[in-house]
Amino acid sequence: MGRPVVLIVVGLLFAGFAGFMTFSYLRGQADGISEQRVEYSQVVVAAVDVPRGELIDVDHVKVVDWPAHAIPEGAIDQTELVVGKLARIAMIANEPVTDAKLAKNKSSSLLSMLVGEGRRAMSVKVNEVTGISGFVAPGSRIDVLMSVRERGDEPPRSRVILQGVEVLAVDQSIEQIDNKPVVVNTVTMDVSPGDAEVLTLAANEGSLHLALRNDKDKAVSYTSGRTLDQITSFGYGAKVIRGTEVENLNW
Repeated sequence: MGRPVVLIVVGLLFAGFAGFMTFSYLRGQADGISEQRVEYSQVVVAAVDVPRGELIDVDHVKVVDWPAHAIPEGAIDQTELVVGKLARIAMIANEPVTDAKLAKNKSSSLLSMLVGEGRRAMSVKVNEVTGISGFVAPGSRIDVLMSVRERGDEPPRSRVILQGVEVLAVDQSIEQIDNKPVVVNTVTMDVSPGDAEVLTLAANEGSLHLALRNDKDKAVSYTSGRTLDQITSFGYGAKVIRGTEVENLNW
């Protein structure tokens, strides 16, 4: 056998061995992928957009396969456990339905179903100004400010008295209409019993104003309030100290 023939045979053997090793490697990878196959479990999701305060019926929900590793806490796997309950928050189509999104009590009053456990629903009168020109809607998060007029030697004062309060309803609606601002006469809020006492006293002794905040903003700001003298004296300035003498320069 000539030298060229030997080289060809050796080359074919190496090529066959390389092909066999490549095939074995790819087969091993495929087996590994099949072993890591994603597991699914059944989860109840919204079949359509469900407004806040809607009584859920069979047409509102459906059961789908959901990746087991991504199932949200409190997810439900049977539509029978959802139908007949009230949506505590709005849900969009194909969003998983969880316990936290459903009202837990079975009152005949829709509003009372939206009130959290240990909480209270309390309404306060507002106008176009104090109600932020109608932009406060059910589900909004607001701060409540109280302003008091001058009393004897006490100057006019304003202060934030409640922060991050959830709005349950505006007037008698628990869902905003067509996503448009509506001027209302009352705003109903979800408050603690202690906050209800604060609101009652503040409404009787002063004027209430609402400040709309970002829904994701959970921070609490600490303030001592403001008096009229403090507001009118705000500005840029400097303090000049000459020995024992202090001079305030404002501009």
